Amino acid sequence: MDNTTHPLKWIFFDVGETLVDESEPIEDITRQLIAAAGRRGIAVRREQVRELWMEAHRRFSPFPMADILQELFPDGELRRAIWSEMKYRKELDRPFPDALGILKRLRRDYRIGIIANQSAGTADRLRSYGLLEHIDEVFASAELGLAKPDPKLYEYALQATGCPPERSLMVGDRIDNDIVPAKHLGMRAVWVRQGLALRQYSPSRISLPDGVIDVIGELEGWLASWRPAPDESLPPR
Repeated sequence: MDNTTHPLKWIFFDVGETLVDESEPIEDITRQLIAAAGRRGIAVRREQVRELWMEAHRRFSPFPMADILQELFPDGELRRAIWSEMKYRKELDRPFPDALGILKRLRRDYRIGIIANQSAGTADRLRSYGLLEHIDEVFASAELGLAKPDPKLYEYALQATGCPPERSLMVGDRIDNDIVPAKHLGMRAVWVRQGLALRQYSPSRISLPDGVIDVIGELEGWLASWRPAPDESLPPR
C-alpha cells in the first residue's frame, strides 16, 4: 500500500476486549462475587451481575466493579469484606482468535501501537500471547502513569511516534475510553462492539466513531472499503 496517498500511518489498538478476550476472567470474578455473597446468606444471580456490568459500561463508569458492588451491597463494611475475597485473574485472559493474524497482516502496511489501560507487565503479557513481535510501540497506563480517557495518554503516544492525529486510527471497544478522546484529538477511530460495552453510545456528533465493527476480524474489510479523499472526514459506517 502506498502510504503517501493513504491517510493512515499508525493503527493503535486497545487491549482488553479488543485484542484480548476478557470474558473468562470476568466470568471468574463474577463467580467469586456470587460465592462470597452466598457465604453470607445473600443470593446473587449471574444474570443480575452481567446486567449490572453492562449498565455500568453504558453509564461510562470508570470503575464498573465498584459500581456493581455498591448496587448489590449498600453497606460499606459488607461491600469491603466481599471485595477482599475477590481477585481479578488476568492469567485467564486470552487473545481473540483473529488478533494475531490481523496484527501480522496490518503490519505490512502500517505501524502498530497499543494504547491501553492495563496493569503493569503489558508488554510481557502481549509477548506471551505471541502478539508483541507484531507491535511497534506499547503505551500502557501502569507504566506511563497516564490513563484513559485522559487525552494526555493519546497525546503522549502521538508525540512519541511522530504521527499526526489525522494519520492515526484508534481501535477499541469503549466509546468513553477509546473513541471520545481519540476523536477529540483529531484521530480516526473504529469501535469494536465486543465485550460488555455494547450499550455505550456516542455523547456528541464530534465523538462519533468513523467505523463500527462487531468483531476485530472485520477490521481489514473496513479498512479495505474506506478510501476517503485526503481532506474529507470519514463518515460513520
